[in-house]
Amino acid sequence: MDGDIYALLKKQEDEKNKKLYLPKTLELANSLFLAFIKNNNLVGLKLCLVLSGAKSQIRYDDELQVKFNVDDLCKVMNITRKELSNNLKKILQVHFTYVNEEGGAGGTVPIHSYSYIDRNKTIVIGVSPLAKRLFTELGKGQYSFNGANANNLMNLQHKHSLRMQLLLELINNFDEDIAKRKRYTLEQLNGYFGVNYANYYELERKILRPVKEEIDSSSSLTFNYGFNDEASGTGRPKIKEVVIDLVQRNSIQGRLL
Repeated sequence: MDGDIYALLKKQEDEKNKKLYLPKTLELANSLFLAFIKNNNLVGLKLCLVLSGAKSQIRYDDELQVKFNVDDLCKVMNITRKELSNNLKKILQVHFTYVNEEGGAGGTVPIHSYSYIDRNKTIVIGVSPLAKRLFTELGKGQYSFNGANANNLMNLQHKHSLRMQLLLELINNFDEDIAKRKRYTLEQLNGYFGVNYANYYELERKILRPVKEEIDSSSSLTFNYGFNDEASGTGRPKIKEVVIDLVQRNSIQGRLL
């Protein structure tokens, strides 16, 4: 009898733990975003959102190319034509390495080509087969790419704010019985934001504090953060991790949603 109870409790615990991790395809899709994050390219991240169907359904031709009216694309991404032009080369330099669902290693250039046609009125973006699959996967609901949330993402002006907003969207889609909270070490946050700060105090001053200020002013989905200390005898407590808690609001600076 005790053995049966133990087996049942272990099964329940295993099922709960599974909910804390993304399925492999979604994990790959999330890693694709991280490849653009490490590239430190805000415009590239916004283009990823567009290709994931953040604003409208994406239609690829037989060569896995998508056509956009340049002015419309820039309006959606809240950038100028010059900003788009200046960042296209950097976007094409992003190389994504991965381990697929079967355990095989691979690499691809997700957005590998672009060309202007119709007297520069239209831009044609070419993506790899894997990128198309993962962009489509991201648009299925892992992130809340719709309505006001999509607008908030595009309106953010700083790459670190956009990265944090993506993380908040991910946390927001945890199962209901999973706490809307994530814990990160300094190394993990340095990796996610593409920085290399030596301590938590610099990370707070350069990333957490200004990012929270911008997100608080533009999004209903924001966050609070705190620090957990390691147990120590004397002297100043040593921080071991940052705790990020999701916050849902009904208004933004006095504006009802």
